[in-house]
Amino acid sequence: MASSRKPAPRNDPSARLTDKVAQALQGGAAFVVSGDGAPVIAVALSGGRDSVALLHAACAATQGTAARVVALHVHHGLQDAADDWDRFCEALCAQWQVGYFVRRVAVRQAAGEGVEAAARRARYAALAAMCADSGARLLLFAHHQDDQVETVLLRLFRGAGVAGMAGMPAMRPLDAHGGVMLLRPWLAVGRDEIDAYCGANALRWIDDPSNADARYARNALRAHLPALVSAFPALHANVVQAAAHFAQAGDLIDQLAAAAMAQLAHPGRDADTLAELDLAGLRALPAAQADAVLRLWLRDLGARAPSTARLAAMRAQLVAHEGGEPAIAHDGLVLRRFRDRVLACTPPPAQPPQAVSLDWRGEDRIVVPAWRGELRFYRDDSFGVPEAVLRQPLRLAPRAGGERLVLRPGGPARALKQACQEAGIPAWRRAWLPLLWAGDTLVLAAGLGMHRRWPAEAAAPRWRVEWHAQPPQVPGAPR
Repeated sequence: MASSRKPAPRNDPSARLTDKVAQALQGGAAFVVSGDGAPVIAVALSGGRDSVALLHAACAATQGTAARVVALHVHHGLQDAADDWDRFCEALCAQWQVGYFVRRVAVRQAAGEGVEAAARRARYAALAAMCADSGARLLLFAHHQDDQVETVLLRLFRGAGVAGMAGMPAMRPLDAHGGVMLLRPWLAVGRDEIDAYCGANALRWIDDPSNADARYARNALRAHLPALVSAFPALHANVVQAAAHFAQAGDLIDQLAAAAMAQLAHPGRDADTLAELDLAGLRALPAAQADAVLRLWLRDLGARAPSTARLAAMRAQLVAHEGGEPAIAHDGLVLRRFRDRVLACTPPPAQPPQAVSLDWRGEDRIVVPAWRGELRFYRDDSFGVPEAVLRQPLRLAPRAGGERLVLRPGGPARALKQACQEAGIPAWRRAWLPLLWAGDTLVLAAGLGMHRRWPAEAAAPRWRVEWHAQPPQVPGAPR
């Protein structure tokens, strides 16, 4: 290993920064379930001064341990020199004998989203993917005290709430799945200390010209900070202290919201619903507490915190309003109100799947990916479908309208629309519940059950048929 990986001497001022990395790794490791082999520690490496210094310090902090350090580089393609930065990072990692992972991303702005926010979203998704590729469970970012101050001030100017004003946390899960812990070991370290570290270790880095572009809000603020610090010498320390106060207040609000949410939140009752909130209980809460419950509920589902305007729309349409079945799209979820519940649902496809032809040969299940589920077959000689019926060409298809079904032996044939209403199946779900046909005979309506009008003397074997939808995937939007 190159000499740059050796720990700094105790009288070297850079030792403090290396120690902070080691302490952060110790704290983060307590929240990560150990896997097989040596632990992998990832560093987000842009090639700039701060991330180069952090990679160097991480190598020094893990010298002599079983841990393996890797670098993760996101190639945004937003700058002409992006390929040069990739080559620089790759060469640096080769020199320091560090594993190097790179992923190219396309920055696409969503409606109402700036290029900075779009790039951040793409960057976090790429980092999560590279953590999976490398096996890393700890991911280090080089954000420092100056970055924290800028973040808190920018959020203040944008009207952030308590959670936003707490700034960047020193440690948090990278996503909703909690498999990777994000660490910021240098949040209490000033930019001048990192400069000194780089000088003491003769480090090289690259400069991003966009850091001087005042069109970006952070850069515009940064240009005014020297004058603010001149007028308010304790600005950095006081802003950081204020952020800590906001974080403490946010924790207390979360505790109150969690206590209320424990009584109101329930798992989803169907395959397309991730979670539910009791509407009557939500309406009984004071408005501020109901807002806190909604924020916490969405955060636990992996969604980003809604803006003030977005939260007001959720409250008005989902909680306060009485009629209809409203739907609000939010960060990969669709929030709906149905009867006495607020539902967090996965977005449905643009159109229901087309009909799928099937051939049953006596197997116990048939997986149908197009309809995101599977048919299961169980022997039931009393009330099941005669095997002779199931041996006909089968077809899994959407509703066309006018279908009727007998849902209990000896019962009347029911219109599917009426049966869905009585079963509490929301209108928006019905188009995505398939029907199973054997020739021209309706055998099964997903969500309702089998057709039950078969001759009592029908010969065995007979089979009970069930539809099992795949469980929904919880979205993991980094925060």
